[in-house]
Amino acid sequence: MITRFFRENRLIAAALLILLQLPTSAVQAYYNANSPLGTNTNEVLEYDSSAPFLDLFKTSLPFREAAPFLTKGSVQYDRFGWPTSIAPGAQAGTRLINKLPANTIPRGYYTVLYEGQGKIEYGLDASLVEAQPGRDVILIDPGKDNEYSVKLEIKATNPDNYIRNIHVIPQGGICASNPFQRVNGASQCARGDFLDFERNHEKIIFNPDYLKFMKDYKVVRFMNMSGITRNPIQRWADRSLVEQATWGGAEGVRGAPLEVMVELANRLHADPWFTIPHAADNDFVRRFAEYVRANLDPDLKIYIEYSNETWNGIFSQHAYMKQGGKQLNLDPVDYVAGYKFYSLRSVEIFNIFEQVFGGKQRLVRLMAGLNGNPGMTATMLSFRDAYKQTDAYAVAPYVFGDINELRRASSVNDIFRAMTNKNANHSLPKVLEAVRKQADVTRQFGVDLIAYEGGQHLIDDKTKSDDQHPNKLFYAANRSPEMAKIYKQLLDGWKQAGGKLFVHFSSPRTYNRFGSKGTKEYITQPDKEAPKYLALTQFISANPCWWPSCSSSTVARIQKPRALSTAELSRLTGDMPTALPNSQEEKAETDIAGNIPQIDPVSEPSKPTSPISNPPITRAPELPNIPPMRSQPVLVSMNNPPQEKYVFGNKAAIPQARDPLKPMANASAYQLRKVIAGQVENSRDLAAIWQASWDTKRLYLRIAVADDQMKLDSPQVWDDDSLEIFLDGDASQLRHYDGRDDLHIFYRWRDREITFGKNSARAKVDYRSQYIDGRYVLDLAVDWDSIQISPRPGHRIGLELQVNDDDNGGMRDGKLGWFSRVEEVWRDPSLMGEAVLE
Repeated sequence: MITRFFRENRLIAAALLILLQLPTSAVQAYYNANSPLGTNTNEVLEYDSSAPFLDLFKTSLPFREAAPFLTKGSVQYDRFGWPTSIAPGAQAGTRLINKLPANTIPRGYYTVLYEGQGKIEYGLDASLVEAQPGRDVILIDPGKDNEYSVKLEIKATNPDNYIRNIHVIPQGGICASNPFQRVNGASQCARGDFLDFERNHEKIIFNPDYLKFMKDYKVVRFMNMSGITRNPIQRWADRSLVEQATWGGAEGVRGAPLEVMVELANRLHADPWFTIPHAADNDFVRRFAEYVRANLDPDLKIYIEYSNETWNGIFSQHAYMKQGGKQLNLDPVDYVAGYKFYSLRSVEIFNIFEQVFGGKQRLVRLMAGLNGNPGMTATMLSFRDAYKQTDAYAVAPYVFGDINELRRASSVNDIFRAMTNKNANHSLPKVLEAVRKQADVTRQFGVDLIAYEGGQHLIDDKTKSDDQHPNKLFYAANRSPEMAKIYKQLLDGWKQAGGKLFVHFSSPRTYNRFGSKGTKEYITQPDKEAPKYLALTQFISANPCWWPSCSSSTVARIQKPRALSTAELSRLTGDMPTALPNSQEEKAETDIAGNIPQIDPVSEPSKPTSPISNPPITRAPELPNIPPMRSQPVLVSMNNPPQEKYVFGNKAAIPQARDPLKPMANASAYQLRKVIAGQVENSRDLAAIWQASWDTKRLYLRIAVADDQMKLDSPQVWDDDSLEIFLDGDASQLRHYDGRDDLHIFYRWRDREITFGKNSARAKVDYRSQYIDGRYVLDLAVDWDSIQISPRPGHRIGLELQVNDDDNGGMRDGKLGWFSRVEEVWRDPSLMGEAVLE
């Protein structure tokens, strides 16, 4: 297994590298020795047309995430994601590949290797040809739609010897002396060094077609492959593991292990660009650095970056920076405080790497910011003299033009006119002008200007389908020879302006409404059909890297200037930092959870209007420090909803609590909007939100309700003003309550106790209730162990929250829900919505 390979010592790894590298030891013999360009990797997903790994299963959809369509019913998993138990009538399924262009991988026979006993079936573009214990042969054929989609379903498994360690391997092999070329058999290897895929897939690891594409780039930025985007990981123990069933999946779950990324850098002899997760603690950073020092080729440099686009308001790391900066009182303006926190933490990470490596000779310590904002650059580099410990500043020179002009385009020529319009923001002339300004700033600080991403950026984020205008024109423009001219002008202008390393975005990927970012549309696309690829490779040939130490294993540094004064900084940048795209919340200085005010103490509650005179109670002293309400409104109106975040479809995101004593400090927030019974006139009649976070011990929920009329006079809880909370701890999607982790919890305003519905399992639930001025709030802490759940980032739960409304006594008048549109959740948990732990 691959796991055994990576667990062995450095000598074994080195021996394998010698076996698989090009047949020369001279650095100059590598294709990328003098290349001025790098490339970004893609996310590990079943529809990644760069197809980086030989074993197709490594990019497949995790079984857990394939519910309810491919994974159905009650399924239990081991710590690596393999189904250990499948209930009768249930199944565990996955998409191996999805909508890949027909030539991305070879059409033909693939060997499926596995351990354990059970029943596996295949479908869509795959059919079973031969079966024997532990080894199936399937035919993968793209069919009439000229796309590959393959599903694999485990219909049954032996719990004492469950199916695991599945590998899906193509036919053929490589010659060890040339790992960049597939061959059919030993006769094609003149040196007698044939390695067939089936027997050696654990050592070969990478798709030869992928290595062939990557070999031209001097630097590989692993941001996407490592799964950085919105990844809340903090501890080294929670990192991606080689042993995991798949390295694919949703944000916060997917990501190739560090071992694999280091191995790829070694085989390509390419300098790795590593991105450290935004919440990673110092132990994580130190262990990361230690592994790289021990296992990376000593002739390679290491680019170190803290998180990705922390200035960008669409990412959770942006809020994390602001929160950190505000907590440390780094600046009264919260987004500037975020810049400074990023700078501060970057330097801390640089220092840890320097300690581990015993110096900075091989380290390229870099920060990154927005190409069009030199004020941000100056702020980050000047804060506490961070520039003195920084080697490079990275920007992303993306070219597109004015979006309204692009929307008005009726031809491909119109697209290129928009991209070169000298008066339009983000056009080629404006981008190069911004690059020159950035070069002036970085030169003053004695740091190199490099590009962490760049290229064309034709995207209309308002479109809802791949065929909607102007998307088809965007695709055609990216396939036009004119795009190669845009790229040549961009790269030539970058070099002339003083830029150095340029890391293109990105590896081959298909074109769709989310962008046409791929250098090619799929990994084996003919070069002549990929004008962007031709432009990049021609630039590499014509422009061997022009800066000192490009080919060296050590970093050349210039003398750092003295610290600049405030007046000098003002003259340098022109003005103070300004608000950024996607960050309208900067002006409002909103809380991290969105526009929902946090709940602060009041001296004493208002006199209750209910005929029940029992005072508000506080249950469960074990509940963490959740502050009581304040007199200001708790709820937002329908016209000012919370900033809700959904991942891969309609699943809510629940962040991990950063402080177990204040679990709601960074909680997500969602509003209940669906009237599922009776009548709710408007948000003044009834409005509600829920918030959630989690840690390894508990799930924290807060439900806050504003109600203009509060009644408590009925024998049935649901006929009074009350809450119903529904939870399915493993999102099993069963049609009945399983008695284990399916919960139905009632709380009626002013009650002393919570109660469980008749179908609900019983669980350890600590809670606290509060009431003031027509509003009531319930805080819950559900003990994971009591429902037999071991949470982790990416774990899914079923969830639904509903509020009953009684305005005039007697029976209920209306009911408001979050996800479900029907009232049957109390007996059918499959009707719940879903949430994903981040």
